[in-house]
Amino acid sequence: MITKRNKSTADFILAGWLVSIALNLAGHYMLLTDQYTLYPSFIFFGFSLPLVYGPFLYLYIKRQTSPESFSWKYLLHFIPLVACNLLFLSFYLAPFEQRVEIFRHQGKEYETEMLVKLYSIYISGIVYVILSFWTLYRFRKNMVQQFSNTEKINFDWLLYLIIWITVIWGLVLFTEQVNIIYGAVTVFIVWLGYFGIKQVQVFNQPMSVFGSSPEKMDFVFESEVEPIAFVEKKYQKSTLTEESIDDIHTRLMLLLNEEKPFVNPNITLNELAAMLDVHPNYLSQVINSKEGKNFYELINEKRIEEFLNRISLPESRQFTLLSIAFECGFNSKTSFNRNFKKYTGITPSEYQKQP
Repeated sequence: MITKRNKSTADFILAGWLVSIALNLAGHYMLLTDQYTLYPSFIFFGFSLPLVYGPFLYLYIKRQTSPESFSWKYLLHFIPLVACNLLFLSFYLAPFEQRVEIFRHQGKEYETEMLVKLYSIYISGIVYVILSFWTLYRFRKNMVQQFSNTEKINFDWLLYLIIWITVIWGLVLFTEQVNIIYGAVTVFIVWLGYFGIKQVQVFNQPMSVFGSSPEKMDFVFESEVEPIAFVEKKYQKSTLTEESIDDIHTRLMLLLNEEKPFVNPNITLNELAAMLDVHPNYLSQVINSKEGKNFYELINEKRIEEFLNRISLPESRQFTLLSIAFECGFNSKTSFNRNFKKYTGITPSEYQKQP
């Protein structure tokens, strides 16, 4: 992560998370090997680091799924770590021999503070796992408003991260076997290294779908296809007039029918909006209200229409259906088959067998 070129904010967050886990594991190892007599403060600090596991997970997912630029308010998520260590300020300021004795007697005289730290870790884990799940769920649900092909934007990597942390926090909550918990953390690190290297893009190039400068993109967060009445209510504060909506819609359909930008498999709402010289939010509103579809559905419907037009031409008989589908903008067989059946009611092979 450190040697990766063109590091994004998400890369720094993941690197910071890995360093925190490493320090936490190192502290546990030193405790097991009685090295607390040499580094009592370091080990004690390491035991508070699980408080940042949740924030690092949440912020990493947020940076990978949101175009918002980095904000210093993110640092507020680390206040619990600071507050927890301030509770033990008298420990850190105590003479070296006294700190060793506190360790030797398993935190004697700090029972209340230890309990506060423990429950803070419990609460932090639960809250941030829920926040992370919700952030990823919301993004995956709303991808269809921004992207025309979503097969390669599944973010399984992020989902696996959340699941792993959920498992670790489950062990923290339901077992008192510390070695089992740290064993699970160690396995998580090994998995993260293996899966991350296998992913390639995690350690070698920006993984975010927004590229290296997500803050330059206007991202539209809408719900999926909704009834027209709900769409009208949702956009009731929009500054677009009915005349403007009709004008944008007319230009949109003319662009789709004549220039066929949908044959670009990576076409996005932002790019289409730029072609029409309108804001992406306005274009999304027009598509939702006039077509009763989201961006993903409209573009793939046009791709199917283009596919049906092309296979009706005599010169197309020398090509396979899949190769024609790729020329129409699809980037996978699965996506093509799913959308074809959705818009025609039959599979491509069934269509081909028709007289």
